[in-house]
Amino acid sequence: MQIKVREARQEDYHLLCQFIELVDNDFYPPLSMRGNGIEQRVWECLSGPDSYYLIAEDGISTEHTAGKILGVIGCRKYWKSKNDAYINLMCVHPEFRKKGISKVICEELESRTIAEGIRKLYVCTWSTNVAAMQFYQVNGFIPYCIVKNDRGNGVDTIHYRKRTV
Repeated sequence: MQIKVREARQEDYHLLCQFIELVDNDFYPPLSMRGNGIEQRVWECLSGPDSYYLIAEDGISTEHTAGKILGVIGCRKYWKSKNDAYINLMCVHPEFRKKGISKVICEELESRTIAEGIRKLYVCTWSTNVAAMQFYQVNGFIPYCIVKNDRGNGVDTIHYRKRTV
């Protein structure tokens, strides 16, 4: 598999919604239960001037991968200041996990944001998402704030940041 990363377009709206619905229950709480739900989240990111998604696809596209999103990362630039961006979503298709897709899309996002003058990336996850916590730490993100029981049932929100330059 050869991973190709591209910026999502308006015409990807339905494909992105379907993909996020596929991984919805991997999030705590599910994305469909947050704010105005998945459709509104996708629409706001696609139509916002300071936000976007990057989509990972198979550059060679086999019968198994044709038309499938392998992974997605989303960001909102100028989050806390003009030099910051917040990663608002990162997920990989269940069939393609443990193949380095998260690393590829995260590195591509980092490269793009650096080129846009972003100097810090922020992201958060929950305390029972061990895979995400390990991923962020291995990739240079440092935990800087823990909000205890933020997600209920003893599940904390852990905030990370990374200086990109």
